[in-house]
Amino acid sequence: MGSHLYSKLQALSSKIKQASVNGKWREVVSGYSEIQSAGIQFNDPFVFPIVFKACAKLSWLLQGFESYVSVGNSIADFYMKCGDLCSGLRAFDCMNSRDSVSWNVIVFGLLDHGFEEEGLWWFSKLRVWGFEPNVSTLVLVIHACRSLWFDGEKIHGYVIRSGFWRISSVQNSILCLYSEFDSLSARKLFDEMSERDVISWSVVIRSYVQSQEPVLGLELFKEMVREAKTEPDCVTVTSVLKACAVLDDIDVGRSVHGFSIRRGFDLVDVFVRNSLIDMYSKGYDADSAFRVFDETTCRNIVSWNSILAGFVYNQRYDEALEMFRLMKKEALEADEVTLVSLLQVCKFFEHPLPCKSIHGVIIRRGYESNEVALSSLMDAYTSCSLVDDARTVFDSMSYKDVVSCSTMISGLGRCGRSDEAISIFCQMRDKPNAITVISLLSACSVSAVLRTSKWAHGIAIRRGLAINDISVDTSIVDAYAKCGAIDIARRTFDQITEKSIVSWTVIISAYAINGLPDKALASFDEMKRDSYTPNAVTYLAALSACNHGGLVKKGLMIFRSMVEEDQKPSLQHYSCIVDMLSRAGEIDTAMELIKNLPEDVKAGASAWGAILSGCRNRLKSGIITSEVVAEVLELEPLCSSGYLLASSVFAAEKSWVDVAMMRRLVKERNVRVVAGYSMVLEGSIARKFLAGDKLNHSDSELNDVVQRLHRCMRLDDMVGPIN
Repeated sequence: MGSHLYSKLQALSSKIKQASVNGKWREVVSGYSEIQSAGIQFNDPFVFPIVFKACAKLSWLLQGFESYVSVGNSIADFYMKCGDLCSGLRAFDCMNSRDSVSWNVIVFGLLDHGFEEEGLWWFSKLRVWGFEPNVSTLVLVIHACRSLWFDGEKIHGYVIRSGFWRISSVQNSILCLYSEFDSLSARKLFDEMSERDVISWSVVIRSYVQSQEPVLGLELFKEMVREAKTEPDCVTVTSVLKACAVLDDIDVGRSVHGFSIRRGFDLVDVFVRNSLIDMYSKGYDADSAFRVFDETTCRNIVSWNSILAGFVYNQRYDEALEMFRLMKKEALEADEVTLVSLLQVCKFFEHPLPCKSIHGVIIRRGYESNEVALSSLMDAYTSCSLVDDARTVFDSMSYKDVVSCSTMISGLGRCGRSDEAISIFCQMRDKPNAITVISLLSACSVSAVLRTSKWAHGIAIRRGLAINDISVDTSIVDAYAKCGAIDIARRTFDQITEKSIVSWTVIISAYAINGLPDKALASFDEMKRDSYTPNAVTYLAALSACNHGGLVKKGLMIFRSMVEEDQKPSLQHYSCIVDMLSRAGEIDTAMELIKNLPEDVKAGASAWGAILSGCRNRLKSGIITSEVVAEVLELEPLCSSGYLLASSVFAAEKSWVDVAMMRRLVKERNVRVVAGYSMVLEGSIARKFLAGDKLNHSDSELNDVVQRLHRCMRLDDMVGPIN
């Protein structure tokens, strides 16, 4: 503030205080009005109470008050700016004479305090009385229209007719209004603007990103830099980084990071740094994301949530937990976003107790209305086999949207409760989307009921998803394959117009699980002829087909081609090869492979279990050593399958002492033994045959079981083709 203005403010403040001492309340209000008219920033805490007292003393009862329009405007403005809207409106109503300032004070005050509908109503009255808004009021009116989804063309027309169009702040406000609804109209208006500032460029770039057109947003940013007339600011860079994150384009993101460093944005703006963390995380470069986070001195809760979500996104769950521990050490309180990331960690590690703890936090902090948090909680509960807890959360929700329903359907299907999943789908009030239908198809595949899968297929067709969404098409193929209807699965696959590597992988896997390895490998070769490059999952499906078909040479050849094509084999690939060799009786070769795995691959229980199983089948005494059994039991100490397999192998070798030892370990370690079962469909009833069930060996009962199985085996012949 200049010395002249400062001196004037001091003089007016002294005048107001002296008038208050003498009880001259008109002079108090008049002095405040002079301060407002001069445009001086007024923040004297000792003067405000005096002005309030003057307004109360006057109480709009003084004779001749109507002649003081400027005083009335000041009183109304004072109340509106202090948030006492009722008193401000009363002051306005008591004024017998009003001018354009009077109306603008009321409209601006209402809109500035978030009363959009009331403010627009007063704006319409302002126009009826023939007054014009000032620029500040008009900008707020346009903002209110944007918040209430009003027709942008009407207010745009008014701006042009009223002569405000040449003002840059008004132009940018109209541009923001269009950008909320139609990026094409926003770009058209942007191109018509003769003068564009940084706000204009930033609004249109952000509009493209929000409209899922990030490529156009990046092109406009490059045009902005090429023109070199307008310097991008932090807001521009934040929108561009978001576009890079959506596209997973880390190369362009690095360039933008360099640009922000040269401009000095990355050091001073926390929004830019948070956007950099998100961009690097979405680009699968968690190390760079952490470096940005580590160098950030002005961290906020968004910074912590971004790096936490980034580690989860990149499946680095241990580091995510470590970041949460550091977050607690910094005494930052977790919010809903933090809890959602933590639930993803719990889901991965299948830790039920932390899920319950997070549930308690959600209840205590009143996050139960947050649908994302509750959906994540249900997903974590079902992953931890706490299906009933997930169902309790779902049933407690007052409104079950499509996300929560899809989550519950998926979780129930994953836990084998397909009937409940289908029931929830039938009770949905919202229109199901592609994810919902995919979850439904997954539940149908778990039930292995062909009729139900056909019903779900029909729903996908009626919703227009069976043709337009390749993820849905692929799920339909998978559902039919898991129902054993491999011919229908193939016909559905052939109807997919735009195939992907995922759909090819599903049909290869479909043939493999249905005992048709030759057709699986034929599809694998057909896929490569059609110029599709197999990924790690595709190779695993092909290796699985070779494994179950006993095609050892073909399997080793495919594995070798995977390595030659720079596809790094994972533990699952090595385990499949070990299992294949063990099934074929190549126990020595399998043992040699498992002991010479790459340094970053550690053999799991499935690989060691495959060797045990192979030895049992081949009765190869001398191969079973304490080392093999110890590895299996150490890797999965609470899983019954390892103990049962070891016991079975020892029994085959007639080593009864070792069999007794395995049984003793099961009891000592309180291992819960889960029996295997087969499930077949007889008519509309699913019948389960549990391993170890005690049956009465009467001829009639055995015949009944055999007849039921035969009827089930003939079901496929009775089912007609899909419509």
